[in-house]
Amino acid sequence: MARPFRRPRNKVALEDLEAAGFWRAIALANKIGEDATKITIDTILAIHREIFQLAIPEIAGRFRKNGEDIVKLKCVEPPPGRLVQERIHEFWRTFDTKLAVIPIRPRNSKNDRKKWFLKVIDLAAWVQHQLTSIHPFVNGNGRVARLMTNVTLRRFGLPGSRVKFEEENKAEYLHCLCQIDHHDDYEPLQRLIASSVLEALRKEKKWRRHVV
Repeated sequence: MARPFRRPRNKVALEDLEAAGFWRAIALANKIGEDATKITIDTILAIHREIFQLAIPEIAGRFRKNGEDIVKLKCVEPPPGRLVQERIHEFWRTFDTKLAVIPIRPRNSKNDRKKWFLKVIDLAAWVQHQLTSIHPFVNGNGRVARLMTNVTLRRFGLPGSRVKFEEENKAEYLHCLCQIDHHDDYEPLQRLIASSVLEALRKEKKWRRHVV
């Protein structure tokens, strides 16, 4: 029998539950990215549910609805709650199409590997911006957008990006999003994600040399 939900006593307790949920969501995103499970709208909901189900269960794993509108963010005005379902379905259909045309692994030539890597980074940046601009949830939109970015990267065998997991690159991250909103310029966000992925790959390579 499930234990009844007990509201966190204070802000610190709530933040602790959300932090624990976020770590579980990271593990879930990694698992989904690394296996062959089809990435669907339910994938997005499952990641959000993992973050909030023990902290704020009434918002966990559900999209914003009519009346749950979000004021204009730094550079974008998210759609009203009544349009979120439509926008998310549009996002997913386009994502599914983009995902299908990129090979899971690149060909062997250096030029092919480079082109393949750039295509994956392009898709990852697009995913992060689209979900951030739609802002489909009452809370946790940035976290879900970044974890869905990592689902995308891991589906192609790449390590996840740590963009904005640390506060030191928050300003740069927000600037990158604004460049897209104001100028349709994805290059700064693509560079930010690519540099994080390449740094993770270098660390993995160094670790393998060490243990061998």
